[in-house]
Amino acid sequence: MAELYQRLSQVAREPAAKRQLQRLAADERRHADAWAGYLEERGIAAPAAPATIGAFVLSALARVVGVGPVMSMAGLAESRILRSYLGQIHAADDGAKSILRELIPEESGHARGVEAAAETVEEWHGSGGIESIRNVIYGVNDGLTATLGVLAGVGGATVDPHVVLVGGLAAMTASGVSMAGGAYLATKSQREIYEDQLAREAAEIEAMPEFERGELRAIYRAKGLTDSEAETIVARITRDKQIWLDTQAREELGLDAGQFENPTREAAVAGVATLFGGFIPVVGYLVGRAVAGPRPLVALVITAAICVVCLFLMGAARTFFTGKNAIRSGLEMTLVGSFVAVLTYAVGYAFRTA
Repeated sequence: MAELYQRLSQVAREPAAKRQLQRLAADERRHADAWAGYLEERGIAAPAAPATIGAFVLSALARVVGVGPVMSMAGLAESRILRSYLGQIHAADDGAKSILRELIPEESGHARGVEAAAETVEEWHGSGGIESIRNVIYGVNDGLTATLGVLAGVGGATVDPHVVLVGGLAAMTASGVSMAGGAYLATKSQREIYEDQLAREAAEIEAMPEFERGELRAIYRAKGLTDSEAETIVARITRDKQIWLDTQAREELGLDAGQFENPTREAAVAGVATLFGGFIPVVGYLVGRAVAGPRPLVALVITAAICVVCLFLMGAARTFFTGKNAIRSGLEMTLVGSFVAVLTYAVGYAFRTA
């Protein structure tokens, strides 16, 4: 985490975000030093912290999509660390408990601090950007596996390298355009539904304000407030129509404008990520042809090997936030991609045989 925050502080443009990230990095280094001291007191040498693939990949991603979405995902990692600490405190010895009692409040504050740092990034203000990260992951994975599948399928059906390459390029382009269009329509539909519900709520406030006030009072009473406390809060909220509308949407409908991404941006992120993913097997095939020469099957095997390595690294890097085993996650993505390639090659070969 210290390495990630330090790298992100170098990417962030806003001074406030830079300072917050540098403070978080310093805190994480201090936490690591505390555990290193705990180990050394017991005669155990603390291992040197290796550079993590996840921190490198995510900092590189932040240069493309912005610091905000990566910071939002870092908040998930902080929550995982906190849960790990809370699960250990009852079984720990006195020395570890002392450290945990000091670190747990700080880790709890880190999750909030990470969100604060994300919100200071101007281009992502008001939006967590998690949808962008999701679109990048799905886009690269979809582009890579789909294009690899087409290359394998066409390669199984014909030995003409020109036809195989054209098929791969067509799959790469189609996947990128399709993913961009899908992301745009999905995000736009979500925002339109939100705007429709918000307009209806605004009309209800205008038409029957007392009824809407009663709904707010009931919501706050259900949260444990007394009648007088709920009345005081509702009276203050309803003085301003915009605050009233935002509160009504959030409390009654569970909607917040910040949860909806920009459709154009999400389309661009998904499309570019998918094209990038598709570019990997296309380049891999060109490399394979250059190495294998007139042996088309060997060229496909080299292409598949390059894609398998990329899929494994993607799966391993994803565990930076999920907390799962990096090797297992990498193998899962590898098996999915390999299954697609083998299946499509078999289909293509069956048609060639026929």
